[in-house]
This record gives sequence, structure tokens and C-alpha cells, in this order.
Amino acid sequence: MKELTSEEVCLALGYFDSMHLGHRNLIAAAREYAKAHGVGCAVFTFANNAYKLFNADGKQVYTYSERAELLNGLCDYILPMRFDSRLKNYSAERFLDALLSHYNVKAFVCGYDYSFGAGAKGDAQFLQEYSSKHGIDCVVVDKFEMDGDRVSTTVVKELLLSGEIERANALLGAPFMVCGKVVKGRGAGRMFDIPTANIKIPLGKLVPKSGVYGTTCEVDGKVYNSATNVGARPTFGLTKTVVETMLDDFNDNIYGKEIKLYFNKFIRPVTKFDTPAELSKQVHADIEWNKK
Repeated sequence: MKELTSEEVCLALGYFDSMHLGHRNLIAAAREYAKAHGVGCAVFTFANNAYKLFNADGKQVYTYSERAELLNGLCDYILPMRFDSRLKNYSAERFLDALLSHYNVKAFVCGYDYSFGAGAKGDAQFLQEYSSKHGIDCVVVDKFEMDGDRVSTTVVKELLLSGEIERANALLGAPFMVCGKVVKGRGAGRMFDIPTANIKIPLGKLVPKSGVYGTTCEVDGKVYNSATNVGARPTFGLTKTVVETMLDDFNDNIYGKEIKLYFNKFIRPVTKFDTPAELSKQVHADIEWNKK
């Protein structure tokens, strides 16, 4: 994505952590304004895990690099800002002043419940009043609902953490994605005669509830059917939580490569089998999840 210089832009404000349908609707409103007024469409987001300043265990649905991947094609520019203790203490006005000092903003777009600034004292009404004083347009997007329910990152997180992956995907508008590097594992794939990729999850990244999922895996631009174990490996007495995916019809060495893993369906809980042979039989059945 190109770098913003002095071009006039319509700027969508938010964290856009989960890039759910409500976020996409807001960005679409910014894109529509930008097209109508002949300006660029830009999206503001945090370049780090902003939740960490409020909760040591705070997890993001998507990391910044994953968000950038999802935003590609939805806007012209991504404007990342690092959230730290200094920015946390900016007043709402100072935060907006900082944006205007860096970017040529023609209009702001935000959600009806947008809050910002120290103590979250800035809101959509404050943004409208500030914009009016500075000769900037301001578009406030109404609540986005699906089947009468509000779509929010909080709800998406709850669904992921309860293993309700298909419901979460419906709110996300696309399968939940994990981008990570393939690292050396225990070589269990050789036992099952199925290539296995152990994925290093980025720090602060939320992972779904422990279980086995029907997934697809993108490697070097090609997509493969896969089944993924999230959690422990009790058959082998291993309690550490890992994300380990078994790829169908794949033979290449991918250690050290970045791959994308898409979660489509919850298959079953993590189970302790009496023998590795029983586990192997189940894994071969799991990997056929999309053919059932």
C-alpha cells in the first residue's frame, strides 16, 4: 500500500481490531465519501496491541500486520499510530490536533459509539464539534446489526473463545485468520503420514478455544485443506498449548515460512486417545472435514 504524503483524505477513525462487518461498513462509508469528493480514503489504526496498556492479558483478534492484510483493497492508505502511555494521556482535542498536524484531512468518519482521548472523554459529538470548528466534514455511522444483534469486537472475541467459529466468521465477514511462522515441532506428522506445521503465534494474538478445527492453509499463494489442533496434546502427555495444523496433499518443506491459516469449522474437542494409532486414524478423518 502506498505511503500518504500531502494528499487530502477522508480518514476513518477506530481501532478496527477485528475488521468485522461493522468495521467494514464504516470503512465503506469512508470510501464512498472519498470517491464522491475526489480525495483519498485512509484508515487509522494502532500499530501495536493497545489492550496491553489496560489489561496485561489483553489479546487482539488481529495483529497490525494481519489488519493491514485485510485492509488491502479496502482503502488507499493505512495510518498506523503506536499506542503508549504518552498517547493514552492525550486529551481528545490534542489527539485530533496531532492527526491534523500530520495529515491533510478533508473529513473524519467514525462510528456512533467511537471514543478517544484520555479517559475516553472524546466521542462522536465531540468529533463533530471539533470538525466544524476546523472546517472539516464529519460522518457518523449508525450502529451496525446482524439479525437484530449488534456486531462488535467483544462479541467476536466471546465467540472465538467459546469455539463458535462459524458464528464468529459470520460477524467477521470472512474466516478467522492466523498469520504465523512455521517452527520445528515434534515431528508427529511422520507418525500420521501427514505433513504437519507447528505455527508460532504472534505475541498478543487471540486464538480460538482449545479444539480441533477444519481449516485451510495458504502457503506461497496456494491453498491447501487442513485440520488444526489448538491446545494440548494429551495422547503424548504434552500440556503446552500449540497451534499445529495437518495439511492434505502437501509435501514441501516450509520451516521458517510465514503461512496463513483460516478457521472454518469446529470439528471436535481435544481428546486423549489410548494409543497413537487411534489418534492417527482420527487425524486422517479430521482432515477430510470439508468432504463430509
